[in-house]
Amino acid sequence: MENTETPHPISSDHRPNVASSADEKTSIVSPDGSFDSLSAQIGFQHFDARNVAVERIAGLIFTGVVVVGAIVGIILLLMAVGLGWIFYGLLTAAIIVIAVLLWSSIVWPGIEHRHRSWRLTDVGLEVRHGVWWKHMQAIPWARVQHADVSQGPLQRMYGVGTLTVHTAGTSNSSVNLAGLSHEVAIELRDEIIRQRTVGDVV
Repeated sequence: MENTETPHPISSDHRPNVASSADEKTSIVSPDGSFDSLSAQIGFQHFDARNVAVERIAGLIFTGVVVVGAIVGIILLLMAVGLGWIFYGLLTAAIIVIAVLLWSSIVWPGIEHRHRSWRLTDVGLEVRHGVWWKHMQAIPWARVQHADVSQGPLQRMYGVGTLTVHTAGTSNSSVNLAGLSHEVAIELRDEIIRQRTVGDVV
């Protein structure tokens, strides 16, 4: 019997993982391309793992700038005061700061990635994040004003993007979901717009 199943709009490389039931995986996106709220309630979806590399590169670039600035400052200080205890104290502080920056650039993105997830429900979008302090953000469809997707240069290189959801109110009026697959970010944006339109009609 010929398989007539409609291809998934998102490639398998970018498809978000969901919890399985009865040894069968359920996609968050139904075959016709729309989001299945029942599937979304099964479990939270992780952000794209490629975003870890993006954050590592960005962190290393920032660390490199700090290192160059520290070297220039140490040279100027050496020329001004010589090899005094102030120089050695600042040199030690600079080494500690650079070591912390390197750790936060290389190790921290992977740790943070494992503690970030999202899901769609019948009432809105939920986001969980935080390693030490856990945070849960719930964005009801009724509060959503609009949503857009953006990509920086590094994000384009790795095929990820940032979904920004703008909401009503003065506090936390926008929520950024950085590190989604670009295709998933567009799918989410379109679904948020669709849900908002349905709410307006109702």
